[in-house]
Amino acid sequence: MPELLHDLSWVLPLRHDWLTTLMHGFSYLGYEKFILLFLPLGYWAWNKAIFLRLFLLVAFTAVLNAWLKDLWQDPRPPLEYRLDHEVGASFGLPSGHAQIAVVLWLWLAYEARSRVFNWLSGFIVLGIIFSRLYLGAHDLEDVIGGAGLGALTLASFALLQRWEGWQALNPFWHLALVVLLALLFQLSWRGLAPSYVPLLAGMLVGVLLGYWLEGRLLDFHVRTHWWRRLLAALIGALAFIALQSALKWLGTQLAWPDLLWQSVRGLLLGGFVAALMPWLLVRLRLLPARLG
Repeated sequence: MPELLHDLSWVLPLRHDWLTTLMHGFSYLGYEKFILLFLPLGYWAWNKAIFLRLFLLVAFTAVLNAWLKDLWQDPRPPLEYRLDHEVGASFGLPSGHAQIAVVLWLWLAYEARSRVFNWLSGFIVLGIIFSRLYLGAHDLEDVIGGAGLGALTLASFALLQRWEGWQALNPFWHLALVVLLALLFQLSWRGLAPSYVPLLAGMLVGVLLGYWLEGRLLDFHVRTHWWRRLLAALIGALAFIALQSALKWLGTQLAWPDLLWQSVRGLLLGGFVAALMPWLLVRLRLLPARLG
């Protein structure tokens, strides 16, 4: 059994050029570049309440995954199996792709309550998980561990959402909990925490503050023509990419300590997603608002 969990020799006969391209595509859906663009697009053009919950879920899952990787320090499969060279020197167990895929896509399926979306989400999750094995980035133990932790996170969050006490909490208590958890992770990290820990913490703070502020001043919604939503998503995506590039350049000019800069960068990105961009899209008459 232990050999089965770590052996990837069965993957080699399956590899073909077209399938390798497809597996890279599935794997891309689990990387930061895609997720940090997909979540804002959903927030602006699909359902801001659902994607606010997804921001919380995905950020917590990503940090927990990195914390457990550095705690357990389980090596990845041998390099001769590797077709994905973006993993760097990170450890294998649990698989972040598997863990985040389960959380992101199955929570969307849970919220959407659509049989078609259930099948689509399940297909994407299985595709992402298999891609990590196919590309030699993880073994069976890694993806099983990641998927299991993702499922546990989903179940816990679903129970939390049903708890009336959580719903009744002042939003600033939610904010305080985010900051507390970020500090606990940072202080208990085995070694040096990756830069996206303060980035995600700052982004969550920015999103929560922006959500509260926007709700009081605008309270936008996306019940409008599909072409307006599509255009809002396109404009938002281009603006978000431009902001990321500008902040990357600014970071090189300021030369602040990494912990401070990543926290500030995340705060600015979160505020942009939840407050500034919705305000701009309402002013452009692409999204309607209940207030003002």
